[in-house]
Amino acid sequence: MGGGALFQLAWAAWAGVVPGTITLVFGAAAVGLAALFLAGAGTTLIRAGGWVMAVLLAVDFAGAVADRFGAFGPPGAPGVSWGSWAVFVDYTQLMLGGSPRLLATAAAVVATGVEVLLAVALVAGFRRRWTGKAAAGLLAIYLFAMSLTIGVDEVATYAIPVLIGAALLVSVCPAQRLLSPVGT
Repeated sequence: MGGGALFQLAWAAWAGVVPGTITLVFGAAAVGLAALFLAGAGTTLIRAGGWVMAVLLAVDFAGAVADRFGAFGPPGAPGVSWGSWAVFVDYTQLMLGGSPRLLATAAAVVATGVEVLLAVALVAGFRRRWTGKAAAGLLAIYLFAMSLTIGVDEVATYAIPVLIGAALLVSVCPAQRLLSPVGT
């Protein structure tokens, strides 16, 4: 988490790339959760912070999916990354180094499906430790693909390193027990 936050600060100072407001809110929440860990906060507080971070990650994934279908406006509108499925497939094709359109479309479908599944699992609290690790893994794939093909500015714009740290924090937070054993 610390490495991701340092990357964001350094890149903002050096290249002037600052994430959008929503991404900054998610990043601040992730830094807050990390601070709870470092401060040795109680299990209940860390559990609650982990749940909040899981929900924020789910919102981030769901928002990215919604953006691909124009939910936040057309391509080029303020705050819109893609605005349409076709633009998202073009972006995926770029991230895959100009691969054939069919491969880019398949990768876009898989990425979208995985993000939907992760969003649902994060909100539901389903196997949070594994879901957090899977989210971090998917984000790491995005980080490497973006870094190699589009550039580090794009990585900083979406605060990918911070989101990876947040997902890893979610994976180590104690999960809420839905049912307590009898007699406790």
